[in-house]
Amino acid sequence: MTATRTTVGSPTDTLRESVLQWPGKRLSVEIASPAVRLVEHFSTASGQATSQQIAGFLLHGDNLDALAWLLTEGYGGKVQLIYIDPPYDSGVAWASRVRLRGEAATVIGERAEYTDAWPPGGYLQFMAERLLLLRELLAPNGTLWLHCDHRRQSHLHLLLEEIFGPDCFLNTIAWRSQTARGAKVHAHYFPHSTHYIHIFRRSAESQPVWNPPRREIVLSQAEAAAQFMQDDAGFFRTSHPGSYSFEKLVELHKSGRVYAPHSGQVIVDEQARRVYASNGGNIGIKYYLAKRGRSRYVVSRAVDNLWEDLPGLGTIPSEDVNYPTQKTTGLLRRIIETGTNPGDLVLDAFVGSGTTVAVAEELGRRWIGCDANWRAVRTSGLRVARGELAVGEIWQVGDAGMPEDEEDSSAKATAARTADGLRVEIDNFSSPAVERLIFLAGIEKPADWRATVQAVLIDPAYDGQVFRAGIVDAPKGKTALVAGVYDLPVSDGSAGPVAVRLIDVAGGELLVVVGVDAIIRQ
Repeated sequence: MTATRTTVGSPTDTLRESVLQWPGKRLSVEIASPAVRLVEHFSTASGQATSQQIAGFLLHGDNLDALAWLLTEGYGGKVQLIYIDPPYDSGVAWASRVRLRGEAATVIGERAEYTDAWPPGGYLQFMAERLLLLRELLAPNGTLWLHCDHRRQSHLHLLLEEIFGPDCFLNTIAWRSQTARGAKVHAHYFPHSTHYIHIFRRSAESQPVWNPPRREIVLSQAEAAAQFMQDDAGFFRTSHPGSYSFEKLVELHKSGRVYAPHSGQVIVDEQARRVYASNGGNIGIKYYLAKRGRSRYVVSRAVDNLWEDLPGLGTIPSEDVNYPTQKTTGLLRRIIETGTNPGDLVLDAFVGSGTTVAVAEELGRRWIGCDANWRAVRTSGLRVARGELAVGEIWQVGDAGMPEDEEDSSAKATAARTADGLRVEIDNFSSPAVERLIFLAGIEKPADWRATVQAVLIDPAYDGQVFRAGIVDAPKGKTALVAGVYDLPVSDGSAGPVAVRLIDVAGGELLVVVGVDAIIRQ
């Protein structure tokens, strides 16, 4: 069967007036629906699923193929918010740490993830082709948020204007992702501590979904006293009464909420139906600070385009999933809450560490993530599956190959019926790749095999084709270990063969298939 091919964009580069040029520039992309197959399904809720509704799915493969497939599958104009954190043209070969788990968690080496180096013109052409497809996927009232650093932020802004149109530009967020320290303090011409997020809407004729965020600031009593006025009821600020009616102003005055400046008095003129200040100043309405504890006060303020209140990953080590260029949940929570409502569809075409899909799942949004790096897809799926009820899938796109089982890795697992269902026990696991890193690091091999394992997934009725995980054991933090023993409340007819997938700390994977009460393969 011949795939239907479609051209997106303008082959003559005449979509809009162009001020940005690069070698080999072409503002069009020919797409065809690639071969796609389901490789994994996970469904967890305290160990077992209570709902089969798919909240989202991950696509493993070149995101150009993944986006083309989404368009051919009817997702055009259906995505409410697109967040992308693409390569930065940094010239860096990114790697992540390999760390043992447990109380004595130790870094034992590095693992290559992806290389961010491009030939002349290659980076901008790469981005242009994907932005053309992303634009087609975006809903009429949707928004695209493109995250970048200083290297290409100006070029990407111009490229977005050319593809979306200048009228679709909404704002650029400057996010202080880190505080300069160490060598950065001594950088020439000031250190780079800021990332940029360009926001574009799909259509200049449509009002995008927009829920203006606010942020809470906690002040001490001394800080509140320095910044706000005070009366017997507490600290307050004032605002112009605006269009309040006479009756409403009288009501507010009786409750002590009308303010007369310069020690004046509030005058209520019933005959003239006026409320004013005795000294001729303008009255204001008092808005009191909420009190938190005995001596703390909370003030809510509007968020502008300078985001200094959301810390970077360096100050939140508990979120670290050991993936380079990982972004924080606070950043993605603000973005998703601003541009979507519950039930809306969120897409991240460079899913990386999975922060976008994990936060979307937490906030009750539907989600799609894409990445060419299998470990990014795996990491993202594990983060989503930590939810109390998470149902999702992983699909392989195009010719993206699935990773082979780690050579010479081995494990021993057993499955036995219990009164309540099925018990799966893992007795041992060995990975020569991890052991080699331990040797090179010059440390002793841990006595507990669980220190070398990142996660365990269990399919209680493996069909040999699609791995359907009913148990996902992916502990958070560096010191937590997988359980190794699992109870599954399965029916008599659904137990076996049982498949156990082990993911080691170096990213290697091993599939062990066992029969109930007997090992089939190890």
